This record gives sequence, C-alpha cells and structure tokens, in this order.
Amino acid sequence: MAFGFFIHRSDSIYDDTPAERYQFPPQYLSRVRACIGNWIVYYEPRKVPGTRGYFAVAEVDQVVVDPSAPGVYLALIEPGSYLDFPNPVPFADVDGAVIERGVLNEAGRISGRA
Repeated sequence: MAFGFFIHRSDSIYDDTPAERYQFPPQYLSRVRACIGNWIVYYEPRKVPGTRGYFAVAEVDQVVVDPSAPGVYLALIEPGSYLDFPNPVPFADVDGAVIERGVLNEAGRISGRA
C-alpha cells in the first residue's frame, strides 16, 4: 500500500468527481493501484488561479477500466470517505518555497509523476 496525491482541477480534461472517482491515464496505473485501500490527498495545481493547494482526503476503494472512455482508468473512492479540509493547505510559504518537499521531482518541480 502507498499514500498518494491526486491532482484535481475543475477545468480538467478528465471526468473527475473527487468524492466518487478520479479518472487518469494508463501511465499512472501502477501508482494508483498501490493506493488501493489507503488514503490519498487531493490538491489543485499552482497554475490554477486562486488554487486551494491541498484541499481534501479520500480512501481509494478500487481501480477499474473506465467503461465510458477508452484508454483511461477510474480510481473509485470509498463511499463516505471523502473529507474536505476546513482550511486548505497552501503549497508554498510566504516566500514562495514549497512546504512539502516530498512532492518535488528530480528537477525540483511539482509534477504528476513526482
């Protein structure tokens, strides 16, 4: 089992409903499967105007092929497990430094593969 971060933005090309499902491409399949039965943290990318940063948690129940979209998968969220944070947690401190260094990739950037 692993803990994970799911990137979500309201203008995404993916058909996400954070409390129910997270749609993702095949390159993330092994990472998302490792989260089954465990908790993930949702966050909005810094590119989103007025980003909420880290905004919720949920438990991943299962991963399935998306029957409505070829070539993508769905992480199904355990019903009732989705919890919005009362106060979203920002990415960076007042100086702009990323608070959680563990989400940075080798280049020192936040990415979906980090």
